[in-house]
Amino acid sequence: MDALAARGIYSLFPVQAQVFEPIMNGRDVVCRAKTGSGKTLAFALPVVENLLEENGKSRPRKGRAPRCLVLAPTRELANQVSREFESVCPNLKVDSFYGGVSISPQIRSLENGVDVVVGTPGRIIDLLERGCLKLDNIRYAVLDEADQMLDMGFEQDMERILGAIPEGKERQTLLFSATLPKWVKSVAKRYQNNPLTIDLVGEENTGKLADTIRLLVQQVDGAQKMSALQGLLAMYGNTAGGGKAIIFVNTKAKADEVNMAVNEFASCDALHGDISQAQREKALALFRDGKYNCLVATDVAARGLDIPSVDLVAHFDLPQDNEAFLHRSGRTGRAGKTGTAVVLFTEREARSLALILRATKVTNAELVGAPDPGDVMRTASRSVLGKLDKVTAGKRSRCCCCCVLWLRVGGCEGTWNPLGEEGI
Repeated sequence: MDALAARGIYSLFPVQAQVFEPIMNGRDVVCRAKTGSGKTLAFALPVVENLLEENGKSRPRKGRAPRCLVLAPTRELANQVSREFESVCPNLKVDSFYGGVSISPQIRSLENGVDVVVGTPGRIIDLLERGCLKLDNIRYAVLDEADQMLDMGFEQDMERILGAIPEGKERQTLLFSATLPKWVKSVAKRYQNNPLTIDLVGEENTGKLADTIRLLVQQVDGAQKMSALQGLLAMYGNTAGGGKAIIFVNTKAKADEVNMAVNEFASCDALHGDISQAQREKALALFRDGKYNCLVATDVAARGLDIPSVDLVAHFDLPQDNEAFLHRSGRTGRAGKTGTAVVLFTEREARSLALILRATKVTNAELVGAPDPGDVMRTASRSVLGKLDKVTAGKRSRCCCCCVLWLRVGGCEGTWNPLGEEGI
């Protein structure tokens, strides 16, 4: 509870409250909950409670085999799940295992002893085949984002891993997913014992945009996209005031191109499959910490990542399908907070966008035009001046900062008095 309080969490989210007692009492669980609803802590909290109770006062034994295995579809999600466990269980050893990096440190970690193993299926199988990972003591097997692992072709890998865990009355298998395809149910029958199904989505809300997200759509010509994006970031992303925005594109080359352009007016980095794992982790860490205000990403970042307080999601390229639209948009408006998503589309893409909105049950999308330059200036200047007000009087340089802001936005007509009562 102290660890949760340090994160500002004083009560359980609905999904956490629903699954806590069943998991504590030894039930197998299949849970469907919306992205951003707190699914990771939903299974982490009861697992941690039970593992700590088993530990008692005994000291951890070096070389101990893991008691909890969590399978995740991507490296980023594996790291995120690992961090969530670590944030509430400082006395347990948690580590993540995935490809794209050297396997040697991961082998050494297992040799030293790990309580909770979080990994992607490919690397977990590699460690099993090398004899470095033992699943004999697994008490909890968790499949996070089970539906996505099916989409990525991990079905046979997951069955192979689950099949390598010795059968026993003490083992619990927990499946967490944003959707419940037939495959999840077949896995439940094969590897779970009388599972309890907890559905916080409901069929009527399946494939629906979260109510916490305000959706804007703006028609632009292809050549106007970047200038339109600049205005949207200032108006709705609060980038001048330290807000966060994720900009989604469809290709790696476009991600690099947009990243370079955005860096001319806002701090930004790119995230896509051609970037090394170390660079991807660094970019995400800097974005989480507010060192970058913007992140340009392909769909590699659309699912599973929990980045706190994202103010704006911008679909620079029209999503390629309904799922991509939902999971991209779901990076904002998470954990009960509100957020804004905006779709930039051309006249040729209007019909495709309409079909996506209809399929995702969106009835209240707001059609907006290009933000008025005066509104952009006022929004940006208020954000900057608000930050300056927090600086001690002896260190203020309000005029310099306003001049820099004026130059970066591109100037304006008329007289601008940044220190006057009206601000502009």
